[in-house]
Amino acid sequence: MSYCSTSDIQSIISNDDLVQLTNDTGGDFADTSKITEAIAYVDNIIDGYLRGRYDLPLVQVPDELRYIAADFVVYRLYSRRMYTEVPQSISEKYQNVIKILTQIQKGLFNLGVESSEGFNNPTIKTNKSGSSSSVNKYYDSGKWDEYDL
Repeated sequence: MSYCSTSDIQSIISNDDLVQLTNDTGGDFADTSKITEAIAYVDNIIDGYLRGRYDLPLVQVPDELRYIAADFVVYRLYSRRMYTEVPQSISEKYQNVIKILTQIQKGLFNLGVESSEGFNNPTIKTNKSGSSSSVNKYYDSGKWDEYDL
């Protein structure tokens, strides 16, 4: 499931700009395959931020995630053109996207969907059972008991 659609992108960028950003042959129409490629790229990056915190794919894409995905795709389309300067407003939105994705990853920004089990019930893993194949002469079971929370 994609976090945004081609129509989401077309609703926030003028057709003239989309033609300029996506059409590599000088035609009069936006190349939707370039938009689709940018969406796939952004989907993979967002999945990297969400992986482990949320079960993927998400059942439903929250509006907040759709908005930041669209801003990210717009930045990606602008960055395709090496000799075109990315407008400051697009760069600022991109920086905000990365900030929000980092907050989501850290659990500081809630998407309103259920988190993965590992993040709902965090546990500290220790090797105090003594099942290790090596002998641990410094941290026997009595020493580990001193650190129980």
